[in-house]
Amino acid sequence: MSCEKFDPQCPGCRPAIIDPRTGKVLPADDPVMEIVNRVWEASPIEDQEAFWRVTVKNSRNQGDIARMNALTSRMSAKAAN
Repeated sequence: MSCEKFDPQCPGCRPAIIDPRTGKVLPADDPVMEIVNRVWEASPIEDQEAFWRVTVKNSRNQGDIARMNALTSRMSAKAAN
């Protein structure tokens, strides 16, 4: 994981979902993670970087938070279908 520089391919810079029953990260081949990864890869780099800044760097910048919220909303909407 890169805490200093964003890398869209770095597993630590990308979204992860924890299974609430097991406490383990869902594998990449889980249907929900497949959706999340498709949305991630189709998203603008600016949204990906904002997600990283909020989740890794603890950014509280309102622009970063808005971009991250929009990205996670798209992921949730796709996963709900």
